[in-house]
Amino acid sequence: MKEIYRAGAERMAAVFTDMAVASCKSGKGILVFVHKSVDGDCVGSACAACLIFASLGAKAKVAMPEELPETMNFMGVKDLLLIPGTDDGQLTEYGYALVTDCAESHRMGVRGELFESFDDPAIVDHHELTGFSGDNKWILPQASSASEMIYCIAVKIAESLKRPLGDILDPVAAGCILTGIVTDTGRFTYSNTRPETLEAAGVLAELGGSITDVCHNLFDRKRVSQFFLSNTVCSKARLLCGGRLAIAAVTRAMFNDFNACDGDIDDVVSRLRDIDGVELAVVLRETPDGTLRGNLRSKTSFDCSLFAGNYGGGGHKRAAGFTVEGITIGDLYEDIIKKAESLL
Repeated sequence: MKEIYRAGAERMAAVFTDMAVASCKSGKGILVFVHKSVDGDCVGSACAACLIFASLGAKAKVAMPEELPETMNFMGVKDLLLIPGTDDGQLTEYGYALVTDCAESHRMGVRGELFESFDDPAIVDHHELTGFSGDNKWILPQASSASEMIYCIAVKIAESLKRPLGDILDPVAAGCILTGIVTDTGRFTYSNTRPETLEAAGVLAELGGSITDVCHNLFDRKRVSQFFLSNTVCSKARLLCGGRLAIAAVTRAMFNDFNACDGDIDDVVSRLRDIDGVELAVVLRETPDGTLRGNLRSKTSFDCSLFAGNYGGGGHKRAAGFTVEGITIGDLYEDIIKKAESLL
């Protein structure tokens, strides 16, 4: 294990073990929180954490802010998820909290208030963050994903307990971590893919995770509605700023025309970024709850996270997002073009 991971992983392995012991003694379970607009890394890291706690004898569930996207059903984790509106009366059974791939309650949707009710929750995150410190918090922007960090924690737990890693990470947990790593590395094609990331993926495959299944379900598989809506959005995209900006907007009417769901355009922003000459790709969508969501991707020089901060969002330098309300999609579209023109 690389030195940049070692100290944090060892510290959090002790935190996980202590949380599991406390949970077993008190009879109170552990809730794992994630950000809204869930993706493979937040769900994968959170579910893997729950299964690690289970291997230590503790009860843990993921406090989902929304339904699991259909594209993630292959993970086989529905029994680990608490979905809003279906968990009434259950939440009092939990007395400890962990959050993965996130740290700020305002990014947790309807679960934000619940998260704030816990004292000093543990954090595992790979985003650039300030103001979060403590022995039970591990922030490592150099990591490819929160899932890779969870893998490192599992390795240190196995070492400390002198148990095989397979006792801590069963095949489902291995698949969950692979889902997160594959998601945030773009199938191992992004610059955050390092030798240690590939080494972890190899071990996880040996433990029963399937890179083939993850890639097929998250990237290759297409429903008819998804295929045609995605292609339509791409055909309507505009190239601006001398071809350095690619931008597209998707209204609810477009979703309805194709009987498509919100996640059916998730591939568009990467397709636009991959056009020769494009440095920044932006896709805007109207969501079912009336808010607007923006997804950003860049290649080499543009800081997506910094740009998303203009709209209260964040993420990584090459991939970020935001959610806003109180503005039309047309006005947001024009505002983004205006701001991007001065930077590209």
